[in-house]
Amino acid sequence: MMEIVSRYSGLFAIAGYSLLLWIIMLISRAFKKKRPAEKPAEVSRAVSGKPLDESDEDATVACLAAAIECRNECHKNVRIVSVREV
Repeated sequence: MMEIVSRYSGLFAIAGYSLLLWIIMLISRAFKKKRPAEKPAEVSRAVSGKPLDESDEDATVACLAAAIECRNECHKNVRIVSVREV
């Protein structure tokens, strides 16, 4: 028996460390605080107005610039849902 342990001591050490790490991770998950999910910020939408023409390059650039500014300001992903001319 001692011959097997001495021959495969490195393998037993790795298995033991892995088991110890797995137990520590289970314990840390049990004590981890559960944070409430963040609600996305409400976005005000303009109800009135006509839809923009998709071939208008100035309007497309303005929408992209507004999306980039919004992303830089709130540090969250931004998606353009619809665009209307006011």
